[in-house]
Amino acid sequence: MTEDINRKLKEIFSHVGKEYGYDNVEAEFMVFTDLKVRWQRTYRWADFKVSDYLEDAPEPVLIGLAHSLFSKIKGESDGYSQTLVDWVTRPEFSRSKAHIYMERNRNLCRTPSGSSKDLRDAYDRLIGAGLVPNDPTITLTWTEDIESRKLGCCSVLMRVVGISKLLDRDDVPDFVLDYCLYHELCHIQVGYDPNGVAHEERYRGLEDNFPTKPEAVQWMRDNCAYV
Repeated sequence: MTEDINRKLKEIFSHVGKEYGYDNVEAEFMVFTDLKVRWQRTYRWADFKVSDYLEDAPEPVLIGLAHSLFSKIKGESDGYSQTLVDWVTRPEFSRSKAHIYMERNRNLCRTPSGSSKDLRDAYDRLIGAGLVPNDPTITLTWTEDIESRKLGCCSVLMRVVGISKLLDRDDVPDFVLDYCLYHELCHIQVGYDPNGVAHEERYRGLEDNFPTKPEAVQWMRDNCAYV
């Protein structure tokens, strides 16, 4: 089955590659933690490693991806096809892929419950303050890496938010935990924007709604941490 899937992917990329002057094109699906593509190329040769999250993508999506990548290589475009964006932002995509992402990401504890604090309580406070909607498709989890001073991470596509266990302490103010969680949730609210168009402006507009942002930022600075 895997051979058939890879053969079809290679056929698609080879066909599209010829339109861009590439005579020899290799393409196969690879296991990556995140949705991404890696490639190598010379003047008329290219080799693509495509995230296996796209193994079940319909042919038009893969054709759109191939055109986007060859256009990037040629310097003709830095965007992704709308067919690809539409497919990976469907609710069905995160529902079917998020558990795979969670299993592959070793930094995720896979639980919102900590020894001192619970991320679900922080989420409820944000909902109660009217800062975020109640979204059952979002997964909250603590992260294992306490060596990093970065306190949050998220996958917009997988709808997973991770918060560092450095904040799972009684001496951490709730408003600091809430701000770090809100900071990541804002990315999900803005949505998937692979080309970065207008993301930052919309994101900052949301993040500034947090009432005690300055105090939370100062607390992180005092503790040599950031989000």
